[in-house]
Amino acid sequence: MHNKTRFQYWIIIVAIIFVALPKFSKAQTSISSPYSRFGIGETNVFNNAINNAMGGVGYAYRRNNSINYMNPASYAGIDTTSFVFDVGYYTEWITLSNNQYKSSGNKAGLSHILIGFPMGNKFKFALGIIPMSSVEFNTSETIIDSALGKHTKSYESLGGLNKALLGISFTPIKNLSIGVNLEYVFGNYYKSSTIAFPDSTYMYSSRVENNYHVNAFNFNLGLQYFQSLSNGDKIGIGVVYDLPSKFPTDNVLSRYTFTTNAGLEYMKDSIHKENSSNSIEYPSTIGLGLSYEKPNKLFIGIDGRYMTWSDFKFQSNYQNTYFVNNFKVTLGGEWRPDIYGNYFQKSIYRFGVFYDNGMLEFNNNNRINEMGVSFGIGLPIKKSNTMINLSFEYLNKGTKENNLIEEDYFRIGLSFSAKDLWFFKRKYQ
Repeated sequence: MHNKTRFQYWIIIVAIIFVALPKFSKAQTSISSPYSRFGIGETNVFNNAINNAMGGVGYAYRRNNSINYMNPASYAGIDTTSFVFDVGYYTEWITLSNNQYKSSGNKAGLSHILIGFPMGNKFKFALGIIPMSSVEFNTSETIIDSALGKHTKSYESLGGLNKALLGISFTPIKNLSIGVNLEYVFGNYYKSSTIAFPDSTYMYSSRVENNYHVNAFNFNLGLQYFQSLSNGDKIGIGVVYDLPSKFPTDNVLSRYTFTTNAGLEYMKDSIHKENSSNSIEYPSTIGLGLSYEKPNKLFIGIDGRYMTWSDFKFQSNYQNTYFVNNFKVTLGGEWRPDIYGNYFQKSIYRFGVFYDNGMLEFNNNNRINEMGVSFGIGLPIKKSNTMINLSFEYLNKGTKENNLIEEDYFRIGLSFSAKDLWFFKRKYQ
């Protein structure tokens, strides 16, 4: 790139970051999974268009023009003279149904903002911000009894967690890299239960609110090893481990009464307010990935992940009622017809499938499992090291048995990954 073009290029990237960052605090949402009310919310958040197009494969995957935070050892793939920028977005359409009702909606948001850069030949770094979980649940029921008359009980959960990360990879010997993601976990949860008397002029409604503010540090480890074969192909292995963690929380409990007029609430009495501290006990994760690759032509990978959700507690004094250990397996890959061919031959075509046996269990061994299929394409931008990645997924989660809820998702992901020179000066003679 010429200096003027490069300057304009990075001005655009900085503008994207400043516009995008506020949206991590509030994605545009009109419907969300009712299962998000449990634990820290919906944890199977969108990763990025590259990995998701391959079903979620990533433990033994690395590239020099994108950032794969699924395994911090993969940062070793960043070139020693390159700076990598990666940003992503997703939108999804959701249908919720049981044996009696059906509803649909959509939600959208940013999936990641990441940059990667080298410090010498052996150390590579990544910085960024990514979502960790999301919660948006609201339900109500109207009850008529002789003692209280007609009243409404409602429950609401909102919030989620994000992660700001510093990733480091180190290559001690050829073909082997180890890495660590140092994470600052932050976010808020709001949970409330309300009893309202919409038709009464003399009975006050009441609400109990719990606000949880999370600020914590966490880290996870990764390893990758690639071995070249006699024909030039490569086989790889990737391992990740996330230690069990405690996320400290600052909590505020409030109880108050209110009245409603013309759709507006007016507080009457604050009955109780209490500040306390506790913690979220988050489970450990171990993941293993295997890959086979024909460089610049074909990549096939398979991942397995095990999480000890039975050890999870939303607060240390809560009983873990519904959570069970779960396993996820993913198979996916990508294919490039001809790196020197025409535009569509240079493009990258991706595919994948996954199955997750679920971390929630209700009603006599009803596991809330999940499965999905995906495909996508990577579109190169001419005369640059930039790739536009698209992913398309269909996911099915849950069951209608025992009046539970089944969820169907159609999700589209878009990511923009760019590579440019990093503190490199050309020399002329």
